Amino acid sequence: MHKINLLFASFLLVIAATTALAQSTPLSTVKSFYAFDRSHSQVFNRKNIDARKQWFSAELYKLLINELARERAYLAKNPTDKPHFGDGLPFQPLDEECTAGGRKHRNSLTFGPINVNGKARNFDAYFSYPKACGIEKTIFEIVVIKQNGKWVIDDILYPATTSTLVEDLRRKEY
Repeated sequence: MHKINLLFASFLLVIAATTALAQSTPLSTVKSFYAFDRSHSQVFNRKNIDARKQWFSAELYKLLINELARERAYLAKNPTDKPHFGDGLPFQPLDEECTAGGRKHRNSLTFGPINVNGKARNFDAYFSYPKACGIEKTIFEIVVIKQNGKWVIDDILYPATTSTLVEDLRRKEY
C-alpha cells in the first residue's frame, strides 16, 4: 500500500511540474531571470553565464560562451586593457547607488506590455531611480522565444544605442 501511495504522489508531482512549465509565460520567464540576475554576481565569466543558462536560447548561450574565448584571446594580447564586457554581464545597466533625501536608492525594475512579433514576444524592461536622484530611466527591450516548449531570452535591444546584445556578440572586431 505504501508503494502505491508513493507512486501516486510521484505521479501528482510530475503532473504539477508539467502544468507549471506549460503555464510559464514570457513575462514570468523574464521576471524569474531578473530576480536571479539582480541578486547574483555580475562578473562576465563562465560560472555566471552557466548559472543563467536555463533562461537563454541556445543561440544566445553559444554566443556568450564564444565571447569568453574572444575575451581570453584579446586579453592575452592586451593584458592591461579592459575587456569588452569588463563592466559585467550585459543584462542590466550598472546598478549605481543614488543618495537623495538622506536615503540610499538602487534602481527598480518594472516591465511594459508584451508585443507579439511573429514567434517572438518583446517587452520593455524599465530600470528607474526615484525622481529625486535625477537619473534618467534606462530601457532595455527583452526578446523572448519559445524553445523546446519553454520561453527563453533570445536577445536584448538597447534602444538608447539602437543595437542588440546578439549584434554586439557577433561583431567582427573585438
